[in-house]
Amino acid sequence: MNEQSTNKYEDLLSVECAFYERERENLLLKYPNRVLLIQGEDVAGTFASEDEAVGEGIRKFGNRPFLVRRSGEDAPVLVATSLELGILRGSSTLN
Repeated sequence: MNEQSTNKYEDLLSVECAFYERERENLLLKYPNRVLLIQGEDVAGTFASEDEAVGEGIRKFGNRPFLVRRSGEDAPVLVATSLELGILRGSSTLN
């Protein structure tokens, strides 16, 4: 990811990133070695894997931005909207 792309995502997720940075130590203590799904200033879920967190974020938030980050780590796991991932709706029904 280049610097321009990184800045774009940081702007898009400024609330989530600020929340994570402010609460980093508490999140690490409360959710050690867990992958966090963050939307706004809320931990919307904790997961064992990045794939689980991303899937739940897409299901729950659709095209609204969300942050997936492992507790205690500096770099986000994923910073993209579902539209950028090619997902038009956050949920689907298989028949």
